[in-house]
Parts: sequence; structure tokens; C-alpha cells
Amino acid sequence: MKPIHILLAGVPPLLVDILHHIVSSESDMAVVGRVSGDDLLAAAQRTRANVILIGQTGKESPDQYDELLLGHPRLKVLTIAEDGKTGSLYEFRPHRVPLGEMSADVLCAAIRGRPPCPAATTPKRD
Repeated sequence: MKPIHILLAGVPPLLVDILHHIVSSESDMAVVGRVSGDDLLAAAQRTRANVILIGQTGKESPDQYDELLLGHPRLKVLTIAEDGKTGSLYEFRPHRVPLGEMSADVLCAAIRGRPPCPAATTPKRD
């Protein structure tokens, strides 16, 4: 089985050792490099990373990962807070959200990007 290649980017020094230890203890994962955070797309291509683990300083916005994910659609970007307590996963992937029974409200909500949960829709009465 091919290992999952993980690139560390801008991770605080204290977390580097912890994350490297966690990844190294998994037989299907390997740290393939460490970069300061500049030109992540080139670093991902050079190291053939499947996941970039980015140290989050609080200044980031999700939009900054768009170019990276568009340039490497199968890549996963995982951010981790400086204190190591929280994180987020970003992926560029198609996905499907079942809408259930269509109505004007469901249609408008879907257009706005906030489709209601199908279980929450009221069933049609006979």
C-alpha cells in the first residue's frame, strides 16, 4: 500500500515534533517535507504530498487555499491552530446533497447554498 505523503507547512516548532511522531507511528503515513509556507503548490508537487498540514496563525481565510486546491484537486489541506487544540480540513471535491421533495423554498435554499436537511422537510399530506 502506498503511504499518504504529508507536507508540514508553517507548523510551529513545538508542534513539528509532536506531529512528526504521530504521523511516523502510522504505517500508512509519511512526512515528506517541511516548508515555511511559501509557494505551497510547488512544494506539494515537488514532494508529491497528498496532505498539507498547515500551522494556522489566525490570519488565514479559507479562500487562500482555493488556488492550492484548484492546482492540485486531490490534495487535502489540514490546518491546525498554534496551540494544537483545533483544526480544519479543506478539500476540493464534488459532493451531492439530497434535497428530498422539491418545493419553492427548497429550490431557493439550494440556490443560496443552504439546502434544508431532507429529514427536516415536512412530508406532503394526502
